[in-house]
Amino acid sequence: MVDFKALETLVWVATLRSFNRAAVKLHTTQPAVSQRIAQLEAEIGQKLLVREKRTVVATDAGRRVLDYAERLLKLRAEMLHAVADRTAIRGTLRLGVAETIVHTWLPRFVERMAKAYPGLALEIEVDITPNLRDRLVAQELDLVFALGALAAAHLRNLPLSTYRLAFLAGPGLAVPGDPLDLAALAAHPILTFSRNTRPYLILREMFSAPDLPPVRIHASSSMATILRMAEDGLGIAAVPEAIAGAELAAGRLRSLRTTVPLPELDFFASWRVTPEAATVEAVATIAQEVAAPRAR
Repeated sequence: MVDFKALETLVWVATLRSFNRAAVKLHTTQPAVSQRIAQLEAEIGQKLLVREKRTVVATDAGRRVLDYAERLLKLRAEMLHAVADRTAIRGTLRLGVAETIVHTWLPRFVERMAKAYPGLALEIEVDITPNLRDRLVAQELDLVFALGALAAAHLRNLPLSTYRLAFLAGPGLAVPGDPLDLAALAAHPILTFSRNTRPYLILREMFSAPDLPPVRIHASSSMATILRMAEDGLGIAAVPEAIAGAELAAGRLRSLRTTVPLPELDFFASWRVTPEAATVEAVATIAQEVAAPRAR
């Protein structure tokens, strides 16, 4: 009789195109994975997987079985998620997070998760969106909260929160006029997100007009560093106001009025659509509930 463990093994070998990687994913050994596939092939009476050029691909029969296997596993995951006690769900969810989320609503999300899924451990990694996307596609992360909807096969996106970029400066930084135009802003270093991120590229384009003086854009992956440099008068921070609430309230930073329309940054939860994604999707929905009321 075909069991779910064998079908799950088939799905992961076909998805990862490797017996080794499937073994790591399933927390078992390669011989155990090979044995499960051999038993499944013996029960069905068809060759399901073949090796081609250092990779593993499904045969025609394998693709037909995979279609059924994915549907069965998806139904099982949905059933367990709908019926089972959430406190009984255990394991580790690998979560990748953009730093803007860390400085806004991530602590509330972690608190909510501790109540909703007390047996589910969060393994949180903070990185820029391009890296988070690559790691999600490579199946090194289960869920990411990142800037923009991520485009790749078999990914799903759920909107979370929106923050508008703002220009923030320390009280001691002398800036002429109110509101400020791009030329006035360009007279000071601009402090913002890492290179290759969308905010950095937007600002680089914004200040590239030929009638503007050369501008120095200092990029950092650390929001704390950006805010501290702005407080110390070393430049103007171009970040969402939401991450600088304490500094603005204490008067260590002030928001500058400008003539420049600034873009909004839309953050999304993204995950791979797999037969076992019911819990991940539920966690993304919790993030949406936590984030949306505080969106700016």
